[in-house]
Amino acid sequence: MKRYQQLFINSTLNSYSTVFFSNNKLFAVLILLVTLIDISAGLSGLIAVVFTNLIAYWMGYNETSISKGSYAFNSLLVGLGLGVTYEFTLAFGILLLLSAIFTFFLTITLDGIIGKYALPFLSLPFLLAIWLFFIATEHFSSLHLSEQGIYIYNEIFNIGGMALVNKYEQLNTLQIPISLVIYFKSLGAIFFQYTLFAGIIIALGLLIYSRIAFSLSLLGFYTAYLFNIFIGVNLNEYDYSFIGFNFILTAIAIGGFFIVPSKASYFWVILLVPLIAIVTAGSNRVFITYHLAIYSLPFNVIVLLFLYILKFRTKNTLRIEEVFIQHYSPEKNLYLHQNSKNRFRNSYYFPVSLPFWGNWNITQGHSGSITHQAEWKHAWDFEIKDETNKTYYNAGVNNEDFYSFNKPIIAPAEGIVEEVVNSIEDNKIGDVNLNENWGNTIIIKHTALLYSKLSHLKKDSIKVNKGDYVKKGEIIAACGNTGRSPEPHLHFQFQATPHIGSTTIEFPLCYYISSIGNEYKFKQFAIPKEGETIANIEKNTLLSKAFHFIPGQKINFIVRDFNTKAKEEVGWEVFTDYYNNSYIQCNKTKSKAYFVNDGTVFYFKHFEGNKKSLLFYFYLASYKMLLGFYKNLAIKDQFPVNQMNNKLLLLLQDFIAPFYIFMKTDFNSSHQKIDDTLNTNYIKFKSNAEYRVFNSLRKKTSFSLSIKSNCLFTLIIKDNNKIVEATCID
Repeated sequence: MKRYQQLFINSTLNSYSTVFFSNNKLFAVLILLVTLIDISAGLSGLIAVVFTNLIAYWMGYNETSISKGSYAFNSLLVGLGLGVTYEFTLAFGILLLLSAIFTFFLTITLDGIIGKYALPFLSLPFLLAIWLFFIATEHFSSLHLSEQGIYIYNEIFNIGGMALVNKYEQLNTLQIPISLVIYFKSLGAIFFQYTLFAGIIIALGLLIYSRIAFSLSLLGFYTAYLFNIFIGVNLNEYDYSFIGFNFILTAIAIGGFFIVPSKASYFWVILLVPLIAIVTAGSNRVFITYHLAIYSLPFNVIVLLFLYILKFRTKNTLRIEEVFIQHYSPEKNLYLHQNSKNRFRNSYYFPVSLPFWGNWNITQGHSGSITHQAEWKHAWDFEIKDETNKTYYNAGVNNEDFYSFNKPIIAPAEGIVEEVVNSIEDNKIGDVNLNENWGNTIIIKHTALLYSKLSHLKKDSIKVNKGDYVKKGEIIAACGNTGRSPEPHLHFQFQATPHIGSTTIEFPLCYYISSIGNEYKFKQFAIPKEGETIANIEKNTLLSKAFHFIPGQKINFIVRDFNTKAKEEVGWEVFTDYYNNSYIQCNKTKSKAYFVNDGTVFYFKHFEGNKKSLLFYFYLASYKMLLGFYKNLAIKDQFPVNQMNNKLLLLLQDFIAPFYIFMKTDFNSSHQKIDDTLNTNYIKFKSNAEYRVFNSLRKKTSFSLSIKSNCLFTLIIKDNNKIVEATCID
């Protein structure tokens, strides 16, 4: 029952705020109250919303979409439009329910048609439904035109008494510029409330919901206002036709909802708004002959045209970027997009690892001075060196004296073996075979246009045949000294074609450890350089087990506050959503921390909920965890800007974020202690989250995270003078 109640509340409220591309509940409540100024229209809209959501649920449509208000916001607009026009009678009530059903059918149909092109249906269902019903009902004798709007003061008195009437009168007599009056009335007109009072309340809600959306609404409206002055349009037309909301909705849609807010998105708002003015003027001339209002037609036409043409770009430039994960907030769309772009900018690369175990030195890197030149410059030569920087022991006159010789070579990634050469004799030390330059070789196809080539392999050591499927990490050969190779080493390169001798391509290695002495650096999707000693990540069993969160897993903590001596039990559970995203949820606060574990690195992607919860601190403390232990290894990353910042400063940042971000939040961690690298029972990390303004440190929260053999976490949090310890109890 509780789940159904929550679904009903969310679906109802979101149907109101979705009109402004929002899921903010406070904003939704303000809009709902504004629609009830005209009680008949407000109730008609509410009935249409509830009835549409019930129909959607009864017919078995997606509960997530119902909850977001996706199916009912068009019905809301139709209900408001009909409710403000006709008196509420039995005949009207039946008509209202039929209009809700018809609008819902249009919504599903247009979603199917337009959705194939990854385009939104916007308010097209509302337009088609309200035009049809107004044409159809023109001669329905059982319907009577409403007189509610004529007696607006009586309606306001019925809602809030004389005090509200006085406030309304004060607002309507404010000495403000005519342009602002039109702006506010345009906002109210979106919900068929043609008053200054309604517009001011909606503007306030818009400001609370999003500073970027609010600034875009002003930018869109005033660009149109100035353009109309420039071309000589009678501005009084916008005062009595209330169609200025087309500029406002277009600006928000293009400037910050479907497009990531940026200087480019603001530029396109300025460029597209004059087109809206032209479409408005032209379509108004056509529709007036049929006694129909154009409503939101210009907004739909320009937004859909613009989003559609973006689909045909051959290069997705950084100047204008579409929002692919929608957070229903321009600020979140911007901050999380920027964070993801920095953190996962190389995640589209196919993950390829090093083709060996242990530490190997790069004796020749890309554009090397010996053979890695011209079209074959993107390659590496690997050898094993000892502490004295020698590649051999004894006299170094035989292949067997070299550390690299006969060492296992592994598949760097899964794929199909495309080519194998296995019969070339190994050279004597100092000799080279120029006739069979590459020596014994394996070429593996990983994806279309991505092949790896491993050369100079030992004769008869290759364990795979052409056409075999190999798994990542599978032993496929041994290092040798064949071809153009004066001493044992491994040549490794990527290429776009399957032939021996193909030219190389530049392609990064996904994860590896670079070391100098006892200093370790974690690299991801990078090109290692000549002289580096590198190795694959050696995963630690205890770490891998500790961060292997599976759906249905329950985790309980005892939390002790050393300042107040308070103690409480906190429980979490692991879930997976409809889109196969894994997250940890706090049972008490319902906060969620979304995470990814790719087998080598565990990292959090997103947090939503209570920022005073233990889950939020765990998110900060273990934002990015390498599943291998290297003493003193430092891991760095960045949190989204809005994750742990001062609220007042964040408000200022919101306004200018599309142009300049002056806030920064950093994650730093270091590997501190391990009891035994082979049979680990205890590991300790330290980490911190730092908040900076103009590079000046404003706040630092420190963490100590310990993991024991039974995979119990102990987290110590130091936040200002507050010290909290959380210990996992199962």
